[in-house]
Amino acid sequence: MIVLLSAWLGLSLSLGLDVIDLRGDRGELKGSILSSDESSLRYEDQDGNRQRVAWDLVRDIRLDDDAQPTAMMKTQLKRADDIWRARSRLQRGDVLLAEPLFERLFRPSAQNRDETSLIIAEGLLRCRLSRGRLVDSILPALETMRLKRLGVETDRYAQMGILSDPESQLCIYLPPAWGHERVGPRVLAQIDEWDAGGDDSLAEIARAYRILAAHPSGLIPLDVLDGQDWSKGPGIELLTLALESRSESSEQRRTARDRLRQMFKKASVWNRPWLRYILGVSLLLEPGEGMRRKGLVELAWLPAFHAETHPYLAGRAMAMMAAELERQGETRSATMLRQELLAIYGDHPAFQSGTLEDDRQSSKEPNQ
Repeated sequence: MIVLLSAWLGLSLSLGLDVIDLRGDRGELKGSILSSDESSLRYEDQDGNRQRVAWDLVRDIRLDDDAQPTAMMKTQLKRADDIWRARSRLQRGDVLLAEPLFERLFRPSAQNRDETSLIIAEGLLRCRLSRGRLVDSILPALETMRLKRLGVETDRYAQMGILSDPESQLCIYLPPAWGHERVGPRVLAQIDEWDAGGDDSLAEIARAYRILAAHPSGLIPLDVLDGQDWSKGPGIELLTLALESRSESSEQRRTARDRLRQMFKKASVWNRPWLRYILGVSLLLEPGEGMRRKGLVELAWLPAFHAETHPYLAGRAMAMMAAELERQGETRSATMLRQELLAIYGDHPAFQSGTLEDDRQSSKEPNQ
């Protein structure tokens, strides 16, 4: 087997050692390179132990007897350079340059079970979340969840903060909160085609996100919700309550809100903002003014207490509050809230809606 793999790599067996140059201050590894694919470079160290290295750490390879890497190996090294560049750019906060590289590298597949795939998926997820592209974050979030649920780990983003809830593996910063944003058929098709790799619970989470993406705002038709058989596993219950709290059925909405309030009593720090938002959105769908006022109160918690940890959700809540105040005839309060939103989150996706866009343009006009 080693002879065949060595021939594939263009190596000649000898007493010499191959050298893998690592990036940063990691030095080098010596041994016999056995094989490589998109997941990793595999080698046998000097003690005879078989090891693997994620591609973002590989700078170069020096083969024994100065043999030249094959064309396939050179292609893998070029890809390794792209992975390192994307990851490094993200780590230093250069999201706009990192994201296009991650997008080209991202190839979700149930066959992927390795650290390199996690580095790419989580990297793309972090880029899109940082730019408020929540709907476009669904696919890399699902792939990141799948890999982590398989036990795949990486330390590359350890200094950038926790992204997932350890119990459910739900992405903390991916609440179902895309308002009136347009969700194209491409995004829905990608979610439909995504393979959970036999993880039924994760497949349910994908199905819930898909319905939420297809119905970004307003009431969700009963024929969409009827017949859905949901489990009660971690993560999926929260998403299904987000669905049912926007049902066309007033009874189903009320029941969902009762369950959300019960959940809030045992909520952790990360999902309290989600619960506030979901409750607020549901209450704003009610016809009664008293209920809608309660919705405003729920939403007001987000900019008041979660603006730093959940800026997207806080901005979305402010946009919804402004729209509701406008509907109630409180134009001055609505305008002030929108101006505050503009001052704090000037590039928030909420400005894609017509009313907020008008406010942004008018704020740029010189004072008369």
